Amino acid sequence: MSRSGRLLVLAAAWVLPAGWLLLALTAGPSDGTSLSASLLPDGTRSPESVTVARTFGSTPLLPGDRVQAVDGRALEEWLAGDATTAREVGDVLRYEVRRAGGALDRIQQVDVRLVDYPVVSALRAEWRSVVAAVVVLLVGSAVFWARPLAGSARAFLAAAALLPAVLTSVPFGTGVIDLVDSRGAWPEVVGESLAALGLVALVVAAALLVRLPGRLGWWVPALALPVPLVGYAAWLGLALGDAGSRPERLDVLATIATPALWAAVPALVLVAAFAHARAERREDVLATRLVLLGLGAGLGTWVFLGQLPAWLSVDSPLRWDVLAALAAGVPLACLAAAAAHFHLDEIEPRVRRGLVQALVLVVVGVAFVALVRAVDAAADISVGSMLTGGLLALLLLPVAVAVQRLVRRVVYGDREFPDRVVSDLRRLDAVTAPEDVLREALELLARRLHLSYAAVDVVATGTSEPIATSIGTAYGTPATVDLAVGGTTLGRLQVEVDVGRDPFGPGDRRLLEDIGSQVGALVQAMAANRELQVSRQRLVAAREEERRRLRRDLHDGLGPSLATLAMRLEAASDLIHEDPGEAADLVARLSDQAREDIAEVRRLVEGLRPPALDQLGLVSALRHRAAEHTTGTGPVRVPWSVEAGDDLEPLPAAVEVAAYRIVVEAVNNVQRHSGADRCTVVLSRGGGDLHVEVADTGSGLAPDRRAGVGLSSMRERAEELGGSFEVVPRPGGGTVVRVRLPLGEG
Repeated sequence: MSRSGRLLVLAAAWVLPAGWLLLALTAGPSDGTSLSASLLPDGTRSPESVTVARTFGSTPLLPGDRVQAVDGRALEEWLAGDATTAREVGDVLRYEVRRAGGALDRIQQVDVRLVDYPVVSALRAEWRSVVAAVVVLLVGSAVFWARPLAGSARAFLAAAALLPAVLTSVPFGTGVIDLVDSRGAWPEVVGESLAALGLVALVVAAALLVRLPGRLGWWVPALALPVPLVGYAAWLGLALGDAGSRPERLDVLATIATPALWAAVPALVLVAAFAHARAERREDVLATRLVLLGLGAGLGTWVFLGQLPAWLSVDSPLRWDVLAALAAGVPLACLAAAAAHFHLDEIEPRVRRGLVQALVLVVVGVAFVALVRAVDAAADISVGSMLTGGLLALLLLPVAVAVQRLVRRVVYGDREFPDRVVSDLRRLDAVTAPEDVLREALELLARRLHLSYAAVDVVATGTSEPIATSIGTAYGTPATVDLAVGGTTLGRLQVEVDVGRDPFGPGDRRLLEDIGSQVGALVQAMAANRELQVSRQRLVAAREEERRRLRRDLHDGLGPSLATLAMRLEAASDLIHEDPGEAADLVARLSDQAREDIAEVRRLVEGLRPPALDQLGLVSALRHRAAEHTTGTGPVRVPWSVEAGDDLEPLPAAVEVAAYRIVVEAVNNVQRHSGADRCTVVLSRGGGDLHVEVADTGSGLAPDRRAGVGLSSMRERAEELGGSFEVVPRPGGGTVVRVRLPLGEG
């Protein structure tokens, strides 16, 4: 969906509740009262009268007033008659009001002037409800903006646009004047009906969190449509028969959102559980599980903080509006995060851990309540005060734990939280200069652990010099940690705590070991990067050297020879008519020169990649060279043979060249230095590597002999491909060259 399309949808979602609220409030004159409170835990109407729940503006009526008659007629008569008279702004009506006054109620006659609905005063008085509606719309808009094409996000936006319509029932419900005026209670009925549809949209949003196959994707959301009707029908069946007066029957008939809510909650649980069972992708599993956790948290909050105190005849620790915000806000927030797929990997585990902690508190609370009941049965002690004190203790326990952790962190740093220190060390970039990254690691440790001294010593490797970096000053004996990775010690770390703080003890061993492992991994990564950099430099140098050799050979050898050949061919063409014999003799000599140039080209090509590898393969090329070597003329040569399995080839081109060059160089060393009478080359394939072994029966290497050019060349060829190279004595005399070359099969 385009940006403009999303903006139009969001504009419609905001205009709907705002427009409906203004239309409902300004549809007729107002006496500044609100009666309806069907969502509240206690009723506000009685059979003979209606009770004012709240007032707005400058009305003479007060909250709690019980209106019995208007203009001399009882409310029962007004509701039974044909209320077709349309009241106008400025009309004055006389209300008969029963008002609480000390020990006895007083019946008063109060003149009320009808005015335009005090919208500003009402919004200011009930700003919490307005803010809650705006927050719901903001969350719905954010969900839709994040995933405009997702069905769950669209359904959640629809719910966010419909749920605020309940404001025309609570807190801006039907007034007393609406019962005696022709307008009636239709704004309250429509508002609660729209809110019930919003609950249907929430059920649909939960159903669309996963992709359901075939017709199931239509049937499950469709089954959510009759949910409010089922709840409303059950409500009418239970409550309408007990409503004796017309005001009571009107109250029952206008109560739609509450029964729809109690029907939607189990429907949400069932739909979310079904979606969770059908989820296959990880993000869908996390989303549906988050919704189930949110529903469990909301229901638990309502039961244990709202209903349980009522059953125990004690006051709830939370105000009704705060309790309702928690019980409804947590499930809505979880459903919004699930529909938007917002950081599910982070939110879902935190919600789950929070519920586990809440469950522990609930278990402790239930045990405490049982204990209080037992004490109450045995002694005359106030149950309410004990429950209140125990509940406050449970609520303050997490605060005390948090304060304790904060104090320990201020005093000891992150010594109690090694995972945080290790996590920060993992974020360091090992690609930067070794001294800089090590200093950065030491500064991080000093800052997190309150260190006065920290030092790291890295041992030398084949490609880097030893490194020593430190910060601060050592006043005592620092704690030393070996930087070991994979059984290899790469260096050591020394740390010392500030003088004014507790030194490291046995309890900090896990922290030091974790830090040592992570710093060791950092040093290993630095060494690997350094080796990679050196290897790249060697490759670049070898490439440039090879180019220089080719240029020199072409410029000094083949180039002048071809130029001479061209000039002599021109001379031969001039002699064809003058002296044909001389021309023929010259052409014959030029033919010999051309053959020499061709041989030179072959030599150059063989220097890049031996042609025998392309023509014969590695094994056959080596055997061919061994046969030529054995039958060649000149000084006495050491015979050598090649042994290889049938499954050796094919091989990567780079591996073939490296193995060929290494074998040829190893055999040449045998010829020149070993004094052997035979030499064997064994090629095998195993574990994703090519294994090369060149063994001779000579005198072996002298103990004090340094590696020459040949051995260094073979080692570099093996390490360039990520392999290994070693020279070891042969049992019974002689030398064995072992080479491992990765084939890159994985």
